[in-house]
Amino acid sequence: MNRKFDEELCLTNETGRLLYHKYAEHMPIIDYHCHLQPKEICENKQFEDIGEMWLSGDHYKWRAMRTFGIDEKYITGNETSYYEKYMEFAKILPQLIGNPIYIWCALELKRFFGIDEPLGPDNAQEIYDRTKKMIAEKSITPRWCMEISNVELVSTTEDPVDDLHYHIAMQKDETLKTRVITAFRPDKAMFAAKPGFGSYMEALGKAAGMPVGSFKEMLAALEQRLKYFKEITGTTVSDDGIPDFTWADASEEEIEAIFQKACRGEAISKEEDNQYRSAFLYEMGKMYSRNGYVMQLHIGTYLDANRKYVKLVGQSTGFDCADDTTRVQSVGELLNRLTLEDALPKTILYCLDGTNMENYAILAAGFCEKGVKAKVQLGAPWWFHDQIYGIDRQFRAASNLYPLSLSVGMLTDSRSFLSYPRHELYRRVLCNFLGELVERGEYFSGEEELGKVVQNICYYNVKEYFGFY
Repeated sequence: MNRKFDEELCLTNETGRLLYHKYAEHMPIIDYHCHLQPKEICENKQFEDIGEMWLSGDHYKWRAMRTFGIDEKYITGNETSYYEKYMEFAKILPQLIGNPIYIWCALELKRFFGIDEPLGPDNAQEIYDRTKKMIAEKSITPRWCMEISNVELVSTTEDPVDDLHYHIAMQKDETLKTRVITAFRPDKAMFAAKPGFGSYMEALGKAAGMPVGSFKEMLAALEQRLKYFKEITGTTVSDDGIPDFTWADASEEEIEAIFQKACRGEAISKEEDNQYRSAFLYEMGKMYSRNGYVMQLHIGTYLDANRKYVKLVGQSTGFDCADDTTRVQSVGELLNRLTLEDALPKTILYCLDGTNMENYAILAAGFCEKGVKAKVQLGAPWWFHDQIYGIDRQFRAASNLYPLSLSVGMLTDSRSFLSYPRHELYRRVLCNFLGELVERGEYFSGEEELGKVVQNICYYNVKEYFGFY
């Protein structure tokens, strides 16, 4: 049995190996959606150890550790060190066969630290000592991680009320080799049923420098912030989460009444929530269109499933799940209403419900437009699907229904600066899939054409689609 990292990982056919090593392997990375902290990039944070780099904010690892019954103090607890958390994690890593965490960790150890043996409890101390020494000697920082990974552009994700002061500083920093922009994420303005909506409207008004006492005024404030985000970083990226959404029509008067109830902290019904979300997404789509933004819709999140532990540990700590209550028809109606107004922006649909992947690919293909390639498209396999099986499954399912060659490729959706090998894994699975088609006789247009397809998916499509020039 092999006991070292295999450079032919996922490449099971000759054509796939050729495509990866010749066309994909050395392409720059454009990470157009992630949750990295601008502060850490701006200040070029010096990491303490690999425990911090792996376990400070990775809900994938936290979820896995909980399944083994590991005490929460070694997961999100403040009373234990990153060294202690790392040692607990190392105990379970050899047991994670078939889980993407295993191969992600292997890739990260190899690419950033040159370690090609598997981590486990027997060598955890040795690998800890080696990596800690390298972190200090090489001054391993966020910028070092991005540069060694050939990352050309990163888009962090900020709320409309963020003043973007770290982004402002980075725009002036000539030593920063990776371009850093931000994505506009207005979720808090859409979640009218959540506590604190009224307080958030006050914060939005303060950030925009205008009163926010009505639905129309809220939209005006959001557009002012949208323009500010673009002015500061040159971004064209938005990001909207859609958990549990059913399209529901409402009059302007009804939407205003719902808005006022939410601002007062009064309970709104499920029907009112759907009416408000429908109106909000419709207005935001028009706003993105007239301001040259790409609308990214993250569909099918089920947030805070284990409310007892969310209350104890906090949100975004590994208790979110996938959901199937958002119907394709509802998303389709949003796209349809925007199309009727000639106001449909470029749109990427990320489907968290794997059983609906094909249906969203079909939906996207129904909203094409002359002169715009892939105006609406299926997004990269997202969140729980960004692993070998999920990536391969999407290629096999969606390429039958929407041209794979038009895809804008992979993103990390990560809080870790060690996560860039996820792009490598995607590219390996992509090349292996295409290689299979060639060797089965399903593609015979030649290496040159196929090489273009690979490089477009890895790099050129995303630059063109978002206008990252």
